[in-house]
Amino acid sequence: MPHSLRLACAIFVSLAGTFTARAIEPADIAKTLNEAERIHATDPSRSRTLLDGVNRALVATPDPRLVARTKLLECTWATTDRPAAYRALAVGLPAAERAGDLGLQAKLVSCRGVTLLADGRDREAETDQFAAVTLARRGKDPLAEADALWHLGELQYNRGAMADALANLQSAYRMNERLGRQKQRLDALAGIANVYADAQVAQYDRAIEYYHQLATGYAQYGQPNDVADTLFNLGATNETKGDLPAAEGHYRDALAAFEKLKRADDIAYTKRALGSSLMKQSRAQEALVQFNAALAFYERDGNDNDIAHTHQFRGMAYRRLGRFTEALQDLAAARAYYEKEKNIRFIDKNVEEAALVYAQLGDWRNAYEFRTRHLKIQQELAGVRRDELSSRLRVEFDAGKKEQENRALARENKLRETTLHEAQRNQQLQRIVIALTALLAIALAVLFWRQVANTRRVRNMALTDELTQLPNRRHILDVLDAAMEDAKRHRRPAAVIAFDIDRFKRINDTHGHAAGDTVLRAVAQTCKIALRPIDQIGRIGGEEFLIVLLNATSEQAFEIAERLRTAVENLDFSSIEEGLRVTISLGVWITEDYEPHAAIAAADSLLYRAKESGRNRIELGIA
Repeated sequence: MPHSLRLACAIFVSLAGTFTARAIEPADIAKTLNEAERIHATDPSRSRTLLDGVNRALVATPDPRLVARTKLLECTWATTDRPAAYRALAVGLPAAERAGDLGLQAKLVSCRGVTLLADGRDREAETDQFAAVTLARRGKDPLAEADALWHLGELQYNRGAMADALANLQSAYRMNERLGRQKQRLDALAGIANVYADAQVAQYDRAIEYYHQLATGYAQYGQPNDVADTLFNLGATNETKGDLPAAEGHYRDALAAFEKLKRADDIAYTKRALGSSLMKQSRAQEALVQFNAALAFYERDGNDNDIAHTHQFRGMAYRRLGRFTEALQDLAAARAYYEKEKNIRFIDKNVEEAALVYAQLGDWRNAYEFRTRHLKIQQELAGVRRDELSSRLRVEFDAGKKEQENRALARENKLRETTLHEAQRNQQLQRIVIALTALLAIALAVLFWRQVANTRRVRNMALTDELTQLPNRRHILDVLDAAMEDAKRHRRPAAVIAFDIDRFKRINDTHGHAAGDTVLRAVAQTCKIALRPIDQIGRIGGEEFLIVLLNATSEQAFEIAERLRTAVENLDFSSIEEGLRVTISLGVWITEDYEPHAAIAAADSLLYRAKESGRNRIELGIA
């Protein structure tokens, strides 16, 4: 047994018999804190008991470094209790600064970043992780640096910055490998595998290779929850790749792991995913077993949304099995929910399936009625699809036109070079010098053109969000500043809308970040189209957006917000999951204060009120 482990065990035995029974002596504070840190992941109850004693002892002996370490441990526990985490950080960070311990400061700043992320404040979280990496390097603390790099890489992966995410996750992997931290090394490898599995990168074979390594590694180090999640990721990646038999095998392995761990929600979701995969392989009878099991759980859980989706899946399976009466019952149950929710896109698929059932039954009257209804819904949805197609074609046309111009310029340059070379062969020395001078002038012109083009491209990149092609945070804040000045000058109210996508993290966790990116792009473009031409929308981070309304009354602002909410609710994400519904919550603020930061804060506050009141709603405030 290593010396450090023997020492820790000896401390634990000593503490177990003494420190819970009496106050901790000043000389023993550091030993007790060491033990609390060592066992906090494996025996949290015992660790908390020890830490309570340390806190009491520190009242009389407030050593700043020990105070900072204590608050770091409290922050680590409290990431799901954000107010408690912020309270711990408010004491711990100043104490670490007084102690002059840069490594400890780095760990506390990184913990604050994790807490901010849990609070939905992605931009501030990423800033903190950058700061933590810098502090750790200045303090020569490789453990703190490796952890901050891992957190930073995960954040960058979440927002789609794949190259940066991969670089930081690989650095975290190598550092943890050198430090012998096997669990942390595997976590970094999991992040790398997720990047390769993302549709933007699409290195599915490499992702699958890494997931296999992770499954073996997590099993070796006794991490059954991580093993189960990795098996599901293997299934999802193989399904995306198109290898359905392999996907099925991994889904079944994941299901067995979730059942052993008694993770009921994951069991139901995996059964439904497995059932959908089986239907793709024309194995509807086997799929039906999985849908029945998932439905039984959702009915006990009382989740109406998942109940409806599973009825829809099961109805489709019943139709493929020729059990038409049961298919119609399931489809009717799902349709009743979708009609209550006024979700026309889900109704569209439902009535199409019902028409097929009636046709197979030979009930032509009902088949005709449902087919007619389906065509009517298709006509309603066609407008949205035309708008989406028109937008996409405009982008493709502009890109094609630019490429054509570039090819023409390249041909022109080549022709000029040919002419100059011919002059070099056929003209006298003086003409050759002139030709070379002309060539130099052309080269300088090309360089100048490229510099101008690069400058424009860099400026656009600096002002545009890469994923959604909307104005980024800096750009939309500049727009807000100008709008506030204009409203103040004309003595009229200013209006802003802050909104974000409800439960977006669950979409990323469930369907992967490629699906999350699809949702972000669709929501961004839908809201942009739904706005008035004079209004501006920008992405300020993660799933959060800000809208600046020009010359809008409170009634107009609310009407615009409702139009956005309805447009997003009606988006079709069946390509991600049949029946997937995405909603947004909005905060609308009308003010004559003309202070941009105060307006954003007020709109954010209204947004959080909308989320706390049930999501998929609007909160309006007037100063």
